[in-house]
Amino acid sequence: MKVVVLGSSSAGNSTYVEMNNVKFLIDAGLQFGYLKDKLYDINVDPKELDFIIVTHAHIDHVRSIHSFNRVYGTKIFISIDTLNEYSKKDCLKDVVLFDELDNIMGIKFDKVPISHDKKGYGFVFEYNNISLAYMADTGMIHSKFHDKFKNKTIYLFESNHDVEMEMNGTKDQMTKLRNIGDEGHLSNEDCAMYLSHFVGNNTKIVMLIHISDHDNTHELAYNVNRDALDDRIKLYISNKDSLSEIIEIN
Repeated sequence: MKVVVLGSSSAGNSTYVEMNNVKFLIDAGLQFGYLKDKLYDINVDPKELDFIIVTHAHIDHVRSIHSFNRVYGTKIFISIDTLNEYSKKDCLKDVVLFDELDNIMGIKFDKVPISHDKKGYGFVFEYNNISLAYMADTGMIHSKFHDKFKNKTIYLFESNHDVEMEMNGTKDQMTKLRNIGDEGHLSNEDCAMYLSHFVGNNTKIVMLIHISDHDNTHELAYNVNRDALDDRIKLYISNKDSLSEIIEIN
């Protein structure tokens, strides 16, 4: 498995994944030109992508899916709710609804609903006993789905904000309450709490994603989550507008 976060923040999100010789993006919420350049930087030709899978319909997750679909014919895997909320849905071709799927191109596939002001999903991908759990843009993870996230090899989890920084920031009060609430985003402490519950003996790497520009710092996110994890687990932090560490596990 190969995983690289191409960029992650409220400005845009996209992650490259390679499993079982299948190449795909989780979201394409950054500018099309930027994403093309970053793919070339990791020696991936954009036309080699097998598909893009979409978490939800906010612009920082769907900004460039139509461009990839139009220019390269990239297949789009999407839920029916997200498709209906996507403003350019009538322009998309080669769309696959994943609501009832449990396998995509030989990769075991599972999904967990996000708790957000758009309907959507986090994902678990698994092939040959190596697994990737991805969850962002959620205010909480319902306990009935916790087992789906347990003991995975790699976690890409949102550590969006520090609550004190969020509440003392410049956003209006309604936005602040939305962000820290059950339909907003995971705080550093929320992320650490969930990860401490989910990680297991098979876990090797955690990558923190979707970190707020103004209401968090990389140092805070790292320290809170580092304290919650066993020392044997590597912990990385994604960047807003540059490549993350390249994760490769065989």
